[in-house]
Amino acid sequence: HASGMAASIRGATESDTFDLAGHGQANITQTITDAFSEPLPLSEMIRVTFITGAGKLGRQKYDENAAKAVSSALRDLGYEEDRAASCVVECGGTFKSQHDTGKNLKTVVVFPKITGPSEEGGVKEAMEKMDLAGGKSLLEEGSPDQMIAMSSSPVFARMLQSKCSSWAQKKGCLKSLEGIKETIGELDSKLLRGTPLTDP
Repeated sequence: HASGMAASIRGATESDTFDLAGHGQANITQTITDAFSEPLPLSEMIRVTFITGAGKLGRQKYDENAAKAVSSALRDLGYEEDRAASCVVECGGTFKSQHDTGKNLKTVVVFPKITGPSEEGGVKEAMEKMDLAGGKSLLEEGSPDQMIAMSSSPVFARMLQSKCSSWAQKKGCLKSLEGIKETIGELDSKLLRGTPLTDP
């Protein structure tokens, strides 16, 4: 029987925040397990934020091991910590700890495993949502090279698993990585010479 909070998480259709004030470790572990043991029935990624601690005034409301309880329960479910994770389908199954200095809150942000759209759509959608900080990509939009270059380690591992099952595909992926490494090397040497990257 899922707890009320776990049921709310499983029923979430958009990013939401859950406050763990007053919840003990055992209760937190149970909630996380109930909420995330199965992929959430969503086609788009959401961000599930848990408040695990607060500043001086609110500190006593939180179990001192709340954050640890959240992360170890997630790890037990096969989730990985990824500080670079963002709200895209490819990051499903990751989490990161954050400190909101403005509100003086400690949080654990979870990007849940979701049932997701079809495989192809998911990757494409993920790439469209990745924020390029308004800049233009050096690599062709949506190309395998761009996806490899922009992915964090856990996302890359997941893409490798789903997209590069054959030896030839793995070889192609390695070739892409070598090309990306070369491009970065060229950009680095430009910077070291003091040449603006916008120059040809």
